[in-house]
Amino acid sequence: MAVNLAEEIKEVEARSRETVKEAKNGAARMVNEVKTEAERRVKEAKQKAFRQYKEKIASVEKEAEEKAQKTVEAGRKNAETLAQQFGKEVPSTAKWIAEEVISRYGRG
Repeated sequence: MAVNLAEEIKEVEARSRETVKEAKNGAARMVNEVKTEAERRVKEAKQKAFRQYKEKIASVEKEAEEKAQKTVEAGRKNAETLAQQFGKEVPSTAKWIAEEVISRYGRG
């Protein structure tokens, strides 16, 4: 009986060791799978964030370009208006300057 009991204990211990070994291997596999999945999700999140960042930058750049075009066009129109408004006064102003110079310094 003692022999059978000792053998049975050894068999149970061997099965227990095998069960523990399988459990450790299973746990290691699960940990690796979870790590891989986490890394994949982090990578996807980074890629998505970068894509959104690029899209936002492109949108802001487009908006800024449109505003710049409008500002340039408004400035151009304002410059044309001022040129027309004061362009008529240029000949009389030039004549006045010439007369002032001649009166102060003479003709030669």
